[in-house]
Amino acid sequence: MADPWRLRAGLRDHVSTSSPHSRFPVSVIILTFNEAETIAACLSFVEWADDVILVDSFSTDDTIDRAHAARSDLRVFEHAFQDFGDQRNWALDETAPRHEWVLFLDADEHCNADCEGGIRQAIENPGDNVGFYLTCRNWFLGTWVKRCSLYPTWQLRLLRRGEVRYRKEGHGQREITDGPLGHVEEPYDHYGFSNGIEHWVARHNRYSSNEVELIQRLRTEPLALGDILARDPLRRRRCLKRLAARFGFRPVARFVYLYVIRAGFLDGRAGVYFCLLRVAHEIHITVKLAEAKFLAEKKASAPAIDGRP
Repeated sequence: MADPWRLRAGLRDHVSTSSPHSRFPVSVIILTFNEAETIAACLSFVEWADDVILVDSFSTDDTIDRAHAARSDLRVFEHAFQDFGDQRNWALDETAPRHEWVLFLDADEHCNADCEGGIRQAIENPGDNVGFYLTCRNWFLGTWVKRCSLYPTWQLRLLRRGEVRYRKEGHGQREITDGPLGHVEEPYDHYGFSNGIEHWVARHNRYSSNEVELIQRLRTEPLALGDILARDPLRRRRCLKRLAARFGFRPVARFVYLYVIRAGFLDGRAGVYFCLLRVAHEIHITVKLAEAKFLAEKKASAPAIDGRP
């Protein structure tokens, strides 16, 4: 299903100025699964990159055919998906990126001209940095929902090959590196609803199960409340996650935080609906946490049979 609310003006205005003879020396790795409706647009925004790799999780639609049609020199690999950390590590290890610097994208993300310029500058003048955090503009119902999507939220997507690994963190991943990291301030564009609301809800149903595991772990970690005052936004965010893991009334707290404290009401009608979807996601997490607690207590209280629990 094509995204009926995609910002089509942005796609029409995007014109690549690169040619195969002037492409920039970076390897772009795109993770896909059933992204036939999004992959061509994504690839059109990395025409400037010299090496583009698709790591597909055995799509059952024509994602790969459409990808080849969009870019003839695309390199395609297939690997069963376990989690984002594992998939990114496998891609780094097994696809032989041709360049020192690697950029990770998802099929519903567009590396617009401003972000492209920021990435070029980071690679050309990296200093001591072994990687760079990127942020995105989240689009919903044709609107950049800036405030209620917690912009800017940073992810390590640009890295020097051999210097960074990933590990599973909730439904996403967390970077592992000893080297210094920088930031590319110019955001890329994320169309997370490209396949429709139904697809988003189904995906986040899976994500909520992974979040239960993360919350259970965060509840055992020290709060380290001093991180709230840290200058590093990632340290502040991780501290807030540890606090939220211990906090009750998660759905209500999420709505108040996004819609009131972060001024999501300024995002208009799209902001209201986006916040409601996030609240629904928190409800699923809350109920799954209650279920996990109930099942653990039931198992612990079950009578032993023949000396076995």
